[in-house]
Amino acid sequence: MGSNPSNDEIQSALQQVFPSGEVDVASDVPGDDRRADFEARVKLGRQKLWLFIEYKAVDSEARLRDAIELLRHRQEGRPGELWVFASRFLSPSRQSSLRESKVPFFDLAGNAWIANQATHVDRRGFSNPFPDQRRPRDLFSDKASLVLRSLISSDSGRGVRSIAEEVGLSPGYVSKVVQELERRGYATRRKEGIALRHGEELLKDWLVAYRKRSSETWGYFVPAASAEAVLGAMKESSQLDDGQYALTLQAGASLIVRHAEFDGVDAYVREERVAESMANDLGARQVERGANLRLSLPHYLISAFYGVRNSAGLPVVSDLQLYLDLHDYPLRGREQAEKLFERRLRARLEAAEAI
Repeated sequence: MGSNPSNDEIQSALQQVFPSGEVDVASDVPGDDRRADFEARVKLGRQKLWLFIEYKAVDSEARLRDAIELLRHRQEGRPGELWVFASRFLSPSRQSSLRESKVPFFDLAGNAWIANQATHVDRRGFSNPFPDQRRPRDLFSDKASLVLRSLISSDSGRGVRSIAEEVGLSPGYVSKVVQELERRGYATRRKEGIALRHGEELLKDWLVAYRKRSSETWGYFVPAASAEAVLGAMKESSQLDDGQYALTLQAGASLIVRHAEFDGVDAYVREERVAESMANDLGARQVERGANLRLSLPHYLISAFYGVRNSAGLPVVSDLQLYLDLHDYPLRGREQAEKLFERRLRARLEAAEAI
């Protein structure tokens, strides 16, 4: 399938949406100073519905946000027209975003929400019948995410070579990652350098990818009265090498933006032998249940340690990594992640976007 479907494909999709209606579709239709990708006339008994259809591929939250703003702009001041967004397939979460934004839509799989004074159609639950043929570069892999972390951690306006030097990647590789960011609507190149776009939407896509992660974890019991006491023992140890581990989840967040109580300490280690060494130093024993110290090899073996900082004498992963780890953590993780975002990450994203 090319960038846009044929008239017949649009007509077939709309016939599913309006099974008892008569549908007629024309493409590339001028509308005053604008041009719709398709125009559809739908006859429903004595009623006629005219749809001005904007068709776009949305393979990122950024592209969806751009599409929503475009449709809103085109609908403004034109009550006699009904502008509708269409795509090959829209996931349930993207359908929800369009409904919340009050933007009518349909996809070629059969999902639709089209509402006006005389019509209300709400179809959902149709799965994606189009397996992806193209495998785009994974922006959220360990290596590629170093580019994202660099863009988020600094103000906008940096170039490819500057980023490459900082994260230890080749300029050619960084350039390809930036090209994919541009394609998905998350970055733009200007005279001043590269600027991030739609940072909040980028995090939404990142969270979806991060949920597929897996990591190896070892649980230990440290002879200490509380989780805070475990942190105290780690801080007092002269044997623990800060460069080999970093705190995360609630224990890490407690040293940055405390919001929730916690009964165990979670930390990333660079390799298994570091976990064994830490346990020996703290006098801990490995346990199946009742652990108050959990040491893990991170999903991101390299980039999880990007931006580690010292807080209260202990190494803590970056705000971004804390956010990713906390967001789906069952013990008040979402609350802590949202608090972290509002107090620290939002301003950082805005600085990365501004030029």
